[in-house]
Amino acid sequence: MGRGVSPVARGACGGEGEAQVGGIIATTDIKFNPSMLPAVSQESDSTDIAILRPIVHTKREELLPLGVSMLWIFCALTAYYILKPIRSAVLQTLIGVDNKWIALLATTVFVGFFAYGYGKIVPKVKRRTLVVSTFVAFIGCLIFFAVAFPHGKEMEGGSPLVGHIFYVWVSTFSVLVVSQFWSVATEAWTKEEGKRLFGAIGIGAVAGGIFGTAGVSKFAEKLYIWQMFMISAALLGVCLVLSLYILAFAEKRHAHVAKDGDADKKKEDVDTSNAVSLVMKSPYLRLIAIMMLVLNIVNTNSEWILDKMVHSAHLSSADTTSFYGEFYLFQNIVTFCIQFFLTARVQRIFGARGALFVTPAIGILGGLAFIVAPLLNVIKWEKVAENGADYSIQSNTRELLYVPTSDLEKYSAKNLNDTFVVRVGDAVAAGLIFIASAFVIPAMGEVGLRVLMGFNVVLGVAWMVLVARIGAMHKEKMGDADGNGNGNGNKTKQMGEAKATA
Repeated sequence: MGRGVSPVARGACGGEGEAQVGGIIATTDIKFNPSMLPAVSQESDSTDIAILRPIVHTKREELLPLGVSMLWIFCALTAYYILKPIRSAVLQTLIGVDNKWIALLATTVFVGFFAYGYGKIVPKVKRRTLVVSTFVAFIGCLIFFAVAFPHGKEMEGGSPLVGHIFYVWVSTFSVLVVSQFWSVATEAWTKEEGKRLFGAIGIGAVAGGIFGTAGVSKFAEKLYIWQMFMISAALLGVCLVLSLYILAFAEKRHAHVAKDGDADKKKEDVDTSNAVSLVMKSPYLRLIAIMMLVLNIVNTNSEWILDKMVHSAHLSSADTTSFYGEFYLFQNIVTFCIQFFLTARVQRIFGARGALFVTPAIGILGGLAFIVAPLLNVIKWEKVAENGADYSIQSNTRELLYVPTSDLEKYSAKNLNDTFVVRVGDAVAAGLIFIASAFVIPAMGEVGLRVLMGFNVVLGVAWMVLVARIGAMHKEKMGDADGNGNGNGNKTKQMGEAKATA
């Protein structure tokens, strides 16, 4: 399904999509202007920590906030990967696999209303309030589910309505918790810092995925459902505390430019308070939205093909559970390896455009392999590689795309792209899956799966065309002369900034 994958002067830092502070979308009092920050001397540029240089180029004064950022996203993703297997079990026992399309459409409708309301709130709430309120709401929801679900280790006898609510909530939570983190991160760090540090921060995310998956695999049979909910809630409580530090870190850095941003803030509040309007008025944000749509259609289609191949293998319930456990474990290991060894290097050498080419290229090659040899192991490893790249280099680089945008765009527009657009992709894929299962496969047999994969390959080519254009626009907005995101070049006027330098 969709990926899942998800802030400044008066509210501290914001993440991607929407300035979230305290749990609600917050207003940005100023536009983030890296040129207004204290200049970093050439002498300090050479003070990066030598022992960490193979992984990340970080200065000593950046080490603590970098570590806190990594721990924040680590705890958030660990919480999610505790909840994700529960969602799969809910689909099997309370909702029904044949009703998955209903769950997908319900998620899309809910996220549509949520994104609209969220975009309206962002310009009116302080960031700190937004972030804190969001985590408090998440924790409150988990406490509700801990009470509403059966109190044993099995879900039989549970309410289908609660199952649908939980499925929709987890699908929304998975995107929002990540989007909010990156909204804060993109505002807390300057462009130059983001290009150096975001790859390392992403290591915390993939490590959280591995830790959460391994924990569930080991303790799922020993813990009650409500206990897993409460563990996730506790992890989100840790995220809340860590977010306060990062918000304070950003506020301290940007406090001296608060007054300079008042005029810009008022103009943004008047002209672009609607998230949909922000995306539709910006060619750059529109292309990102289309890319997210295509990505999710391709991902959901290929996941369904994997599910069909597993079903055709006639595995026992235990073998099916073992298969998916192994699948997620390999996926997270591949994700970690790519993030740890490749992401920062690829971004530094080839820039955002080069990094964004990786996932569609894997999808195209894997799709062609399945068309030639439609075997379970082929689609399994294609999905391991595709998801591994998507959850590491693709996801991390998408966050870089929002660095040269305004604060309001980081929160409102990004949130729309990361939530509603992602779920629209799920809904479109659900329609394609319905057509394939109801008409194509009955008429063509398993050849129908090849046809659907062929459609994915075509979308993959279109995806690469979008990446080429987005990469060029990102280079222009970042002021890079060399196209590799190294910042050696042209002046820009993006968001009223005087200059973007590295």
